[in-house]
Amino acid sequence: TLQLGVSLLSSNVEDIVLPDTVTEVDHDLPQAPDFSGNALARYEFGLAGGTVGIQGDVLYSSEFCFTVLCAPVEQEDAYTVANARLSYDSSSGRWGVAAFVDNLFEEKYRVYALDSSLSAGVVAGVYARPRWYGLSATYRFGSP
Repeated sequence: TLQLGVSLLSSNVEDIVLPDTVTEVDHDLPQAPDFSGNALARYEFGLAGGTVGIQGDVLYSSEFCFTVLCAPVEQEDAYTVANARLSYDSSSGRWGVAAFVDNLFEEKYRVYALDSSLSAGVVAGVYARPRWYGLSATYRFGSP
């Protein structure tokens, strides 16, 4: 299985009044990258009466701002995140197990940021999880 997704976005918010209450600027919509894309490749084959799946996927986002005012500390650089998964599903489809690794190459990027340095003296930033791995098991009750 091969999947590909692409998003091209042109967005603009006009006449934003800055905190000085005088200056007006135009900015892109917040949290709206001009380009983002994703791809997934999955290969499945029969083994021991079930199905093994080997999967890899990747997500890319171009740079963007977290707020419409777009202070320098609210700008996020482009990033790429890769994930991998190995699974086994029984032939009945009733149960399956999988091992996965998310953020395979430990990409460091923020999922949110807010500049409150004028009022509170801080910039809050929430980072995405680092490399994350684990096991999952599925059991389906009832008829498959």
